[in-house]
Amino acid sequence: MAKRPMDYFAKTLEKGMRILNLFDEKNSAWSLTAVAEKIGMNLTSTYRLVNTFIELGYLNKDSNSKILRLGPMAVAMGNRIIRGFDMHRLIDPLVNEIQCQYNVSIDISLFQSHFLVQVYNRETPNTLVYNQDVVSDFLYCTASGKAVMASLPDDELEELVRRQSFEARTEKTISGKEELYEDLASARKRGYATNNEEYIKGLIAIAAPVLNQSTKRPIGAACFTSTTLDQSLAEFEDKYSTVLREFANRLTGVIPNS
Repeated sequence: MAKRPMDYFAKTLEKGMRILNLFDEKNSAWSLTAVAEKIGMNLTSTYRLVNTFIELGYLNKDSNSKILRLGPMAVAMGNRIIRGFDMHRLIDPLVNEIQCQYNVSIDISLFQSHFLVQVYNRETPNTLVYNQDVVSDFLYCTASGKAVMASLPDDELEELVRRQSFEARTEKTISGKEELYEDLASARKRGYATNNEEYIKGLIAIAAPVLNQSTKRPIGAACFTSTTLDQSLAEFEDKYSTVLREFANRLTGVIPNS
């Protein structure tokens, strides 16, 4: 007898994927009980699948609250999937246009849970190259991170700020919540955020949010970078802030909503 398509259907895998699909921009945190109720499974079976994802790094569980969130492996997998859709093909024409006119280094990141995932990077010729993490939760001391945070609703912003370590990356790194909130308020007024050697000494950057066209929520950020060897942050802003905002707006119409 010929096998039917459903004979090859892995139900356990399907349930696992349903669990991962619960985590999105509006529902980034779940309890085990809520997960079980949402997908219609008993707690024992749900715990087995969730614990497997935790062990593999696809989910994180807060040791105190037991709340579940996406883990770094889920973010990395999302990054690989995004690259599989040939993001460069969509973005290259816009980047080429900007670099031809302004000769500036550009990187583009997407916002996933409480991480930023760099999906595109283009350096100008003869530029000083810095090694930056592809997946990073250092939002408080990067221009892209602050651009995203400045665009979030207050309740989500408060939760994200609470998660920041405020580790001193350089002597200029923002050191606490109040200083960060002041910086974000300025970013909100300007329409872009700045990084004045806060993440890596000698690196300066400006970044503007890329928004979901329907909800106007941040899905990522476009960032222009330079170094203090070339110019001051003030000079960099004066040259490129208007171009950056226009570039981010154009990306909003190109990058698929996540």
